[in-house]
Amino acid sequence: MAKMTMDDLDNSERTKQLEMIDQLRELGVGEDISLPQLVVVGDQSSGKSSLLEGLTGLPFPVASQLCTRFATQVSFRRSATDEEKTTVSIIPAADADDTYKQKVAAYTRNLDEFSASTFGEVLNEAATYMGLPTTAEDALIANKRFSSDVLKIEIIGPKQHHLSVVDVPGLYHNPTKEQTLQDLATIRNLIEGYVQDRRTIIMAVLDSRNNLANQEVFRIAKAADYDGTRTIGIMTKLDALQPGDEPAAIKIAQNKAEKLKHGWYCVRNRSTQEVMEGVTTEQRHENERAFFKTSPWNELDNKRTGITNLKLNLGKLLSQHIGREFPEIRKEIDVHYLRCRNELTQLGSPRQNSQEQLQYLIKLATTYQRHVEDALGGRYTDAGTHPSKLRMHVQNAGDRFNEEMHARGYTMAFKSSEDELEVGSKVQKIDEYEFASNSDLEDEEEKKKLDIYDEIKKLWRTSRGRELPGHVNPSVLEVLFQHQTTNWENIAENHIAHVIELIEDCNAGLFDAVCLDQYVKDKLRSLIETSTKEAIDAAGEELSIVLKDERSGPLLTNNHYYADNLNAARADRFVNGLKKLGFVDGADQRIDFKRMKSSVHLSNETSAIYDIHDSLKAYYKVALKRFIDNVAIQVIERNLLGEKGPVSIFTPEFVTSLTPEELAYIAGEDYATSNRRLELNAQIARLNSARKICSGKMGVS
Repeated sequence: MAKMTMDDLDNSERTKQLEMIDQLRELGVGEDISLPQLVVVGDQSSGKSSLLEGLTGLPFPVASQLCTRFATQVSFRRSATDEEKTTVSIIPAADADDTYKQKVAAYTRNLDEFSASTFGEVLNEAATYMGLPTTAEDALIANKRFSSDVLKIEIIGPKQHHLSVVDVPGLYHNPTKEQTLQDLATIRNLIEGYVQDRRTIIMAVLDSRNNLANQEVFRIAKAADYDGTRTIGIMTKLDALQPGDEPAAIKIAQNKAEKLKHGWYCVRNRSTQEVMEGVTTEQRHENERAFFKTSPWNELDNKRTGITNLKLNLGKLLSQHIGREFPEIRKEIDVHYLRCRNELTQLGSPRQNSQEQLQYLIKLATTYQRHVEDALGGRYTDAGTHPSKLRMHVQNAGDRFNEEMHARGYTMAFKSSEDELEVGSKVQKIDEYEFASNSDLEDEEEKKKLDIYDEIKKLWRTSRGRELPGHVNPSVLEVLFQHQTTNWENIAENHIAHVIELIEDCNAGLFDAVCLDQYVKDKLRSLIETSTKEAIDAAGEELSIVLKDERSGPLLTNNHYYADNLNAARADRFVNGLKKLGFVDGADQRIDFKRMKSSVHLSNETSAIYDIHDSLKAYYKVALKRFIDNVAIQVIERNLLGEKGPVSIFTPEFVTSLTPEELAYIAGEDYATSNRRLELNAQIARLNSARKICSGKMGVS
């Protein structure tokens, strides 16, 4: 079996990082993030396969009549045992459908030796699995001639170096029936996919017989690696040049035509005739050394000719490249590790049966209620305005409700004790009297213009019964209060609706915080929707009761604040009467009782109107405070924020009441989720080991 002969890629100065990359590749970290690799690109028949044969010692098929139709990735891995083996498999294209992926992924071969004939067999078998032609004749009638799948050849042995070399199909310039423009686009996309990976060292191969200006692969390489930090030029088939073409080739080789940062290297591979004659690898190297001693090739820098010098400088470039990329590789491993951990956390514990589903939901509910307690208790972890800060939002809404009720709750503006009833004010006919409608009072300016004394006078006159002159029918105050509180219902309903929105936003935020599985979250919210609606309906019914108690029943209060307000209003009116007589507080004045008596005397009607106004105003103040508090406590706190409110429905007790069918419906885990959990666990284990390798906590073998 052929062995890897790339010892020149290492030296004592760069062994550690190289072996760390080896270990990362051995762990399979290349499945998670890109790792440094070599990719060989060039035109068809440019000598790529022969170059790889010289570099690796593997018997790449050369002088074949059928071109490479898919990428071949050769991975070398060092084993801890003396066992040497080769494993062949196919990596399906990322955009392939599941059926196709299963088909090609089924292909695998384990080889004890890897000869040229075996290599050819493997290429044909892989092509068959990919649905590609294996002969030129088949290619004429095939619907698919190139594939984005990758043939992976993994060579394991105690002396191998963990390295990846990729050979991609070559570009061509003249489409034919065997290889069309569509096929060319497939190849171009394949090459671009490899060279655009910033961890790929691009080995751009030039058939020296062809015009460099026409080599599209170099344009692709430059577009992907503009500053040229990871591109190396390699010239082949110098021995096949026509006489007179040597000067142009030498100019390129000396980096005077197309300048590359890392310059050009020249190799001499086995010719088709030498392949047919069975020239060995050792003889190939000897023929190459002899060739570059002849004129005019001996004019070239001898450090840039021959496969040995190419390997040596390729090793240096690889080492420098790894040195630049290694810190970023470590960061990517950490980021990917944390991302996988977070995704696994999102999936939660396995939940294949009712017990696991129950435990999963109880854990969610417990965490959710802990967040609810913080939200309602005002225990916050940040100074922002996140919807989960429910108590803050409800308190702020309550303040706005209080301000709104004081500013717009009344229908008619109350008077102060200094405002007097206008004598001789006109009153409409009794049978025409009615209160101003709500639509009339929507404009604040119109509300201010409405004189409450006039309204009281109208109602007092239309409500007179058997009471003595100057006395008031008790129903007058009740009717006036109902009218004065007409706006309460609308303002309160708007406030409740706003609080419900705050609760819904909070609920959404809490569910997002504790349940990252969108499927489970949607099912949970759907299940508690009925209970949530019941809580909202109960709040609406409670508001109706509070409104009815305040506006439809008798005016009742034992609050001394009512009597205090009423007495204060009467005292203020008496004092204002004295002020009109010229009395000044704190001044010594002569008292004229007769004049004083005449000034404070009021007619029965005026006295009644003032008493009604002051009683209504005093009671309104008491009722307004009581109503605002009742809305906050009985409606919001009891029905919306209490134990039966929307934020208190999803509890461990609620979860334990669910049937096995409901548990499965909400928390049941499908195959995709289970499979993803297995993948994540494997990734986490792999990446955790990779982190230890990068930090030096795992020894380098």
